[in-house]
Amino acid sequence: MSLSVYDALTLDWRASLADASASDWITVAAYLLAAVIAWRAARAAGHVGQGRERLFWLVTTVLLVFLGINELFDFQMVITAVGKALAVEQGWYEDRRLYQFEFVLGLTAVALAAGGAALWLTRGADRSLRWALLGLVFIGAFVLIRAASFHHVDRLLGMGPRDFTWGSVQEVLGIVVIAYAASSYRRRRRMRV
Repeated sequence: MSLSVYDALTLDWRASLADASASDWITVAAYLLAAVIAWRAARAAGHVGQGRERLFWLVTTVLLVFLGINELFDFQMVITAVGKALAVEQGWYEDRRLYQFEFVLGLTAVALAAGGAALWLTRGADRSLRWALLGLVFIGAFVLIRAASFHHVDRLLGMGPRDFTWGSVQEVLGIVVIAYAASSYRRRRRMRV
């Protein structure tokens, strides 16, 4: 008996919501706190007339809020469930590794293009923006690795204490880098006013 796309989607997604662990909630709180700090950095940039820097911090704020929400709702699980159900229904499930590889290559190309655009936009900007960008790249790499769903990598990221695995530590480290960069930026901007 095969599941429909809708059935696979709702079963897997409900399971991910019910399985939110302490580390998930800590990571969500870290994302939301970092988003508030980035938003305050955007306000500081606006007060001193730094339009590009303000835009950077606003985009960073939106990304952090989205990633925090994703931590609980696991949107990549939705993509995986829909993809698997479609692959089974349409008969190409046996070739799924090729499609997964192409999907990850596409994500990598988009991430590289976005990173290049961010580097271009931050040229000549305060060094805190580059640090925040490094944190975003760090988190992006984590997300890409998880999206690839290589089981041996999943096992490695799942190592460590039960409630706070190495994958969680890596993700929070990226968040801390962004929050620190935003806080430093805001502090320096306030000193110039």
